[in-house]
Amino acid sequence: MKITNKVLQLLKNDISDECIIYLSGPSSLKTPEKILRKKSIIAVNGSIGFLQTNNIPVFAYIVCDGSYYENNKSLFFKYSSYSKYTFISPNVFNRATPSEKEKLLNTCFIMKDLCKSRGGPGRKVRYTIKSLIYKNIFIKCSFLRKVKTIGFSTDISYGQFGSATVAFTALQLAITLKFRNIYFSGLDMKGKCQRFYKEDIAQPTSLQKDFDLILKSFSFLMQKQYGNIYNLSEETAIPYEVIPFVNVNTI
Repeated sequence: MKITNKVLQLLKNDISDECIIYLSGPSSLKTPEKILRKKSIIAVNGSIGFLQTNNIPVFAYIVCDGSYYENNKSLFFKYSSYSKYTFISPNVFNRATPSEKEKLLNTCFIMKDLCKSRGGPGRKVRYTIKSLIYKNIFIKCSFLRKVKTIGFSTDISYGQFGSATVAFTALQLAITLKFRNIYFSGLDMKGKCQRFYKEDIAQPTSLQKDFDLILKSFSFLMQKQYGNIYNLSEETAIPYEVIPFVNVNTI
């Protein structure tokens, strides 16, 4: 399904004032269920399994990793049917079979890619022009080939920038929907970047390798000060100077 302004307005009429982005980091399990039930939940990948098991409503489910989809198709469709809305990336859609694509088109919102982190001077010029024309798009380019492009969107109908973590995509959705407060649960990214749930087929993670890109992306977004965005994790690799900490018992 296509993301339009009309669709986004319908979604805005279907949310609470506050949002929790429920990620896969172990500290997610420290977020009390009673708090999860009071907020609109955006879940990602396998984190939604805990919410479904405990009958905690999920507003939006996001999967951007095509390999996660390929290795967990039955779980994906199970989780997608549990969530009120599902958002996927072109990478996920392109990994689907023809029959699966038809189903995805009828049940999921497909987010466009805002920009790529790598590209030559011509591509970077186009990105720069795009960010100047559209007030909801922010892209930071360097004309040094080795420096990766970063960006984000405050309206995902224009697209989103993945920044090597679905957490960043989820944040762009939350900003688009204009939640009063946005809280990250499980934004840990420390050590081996383990997930709190068991996996039949363990998914590799690139969080450690891509951490510099991820941190630069969050820093770029937060410098623009888009809303009240907080981190509930006491075990995070993201500096609190970038995303401030708030105690979960105070929200």
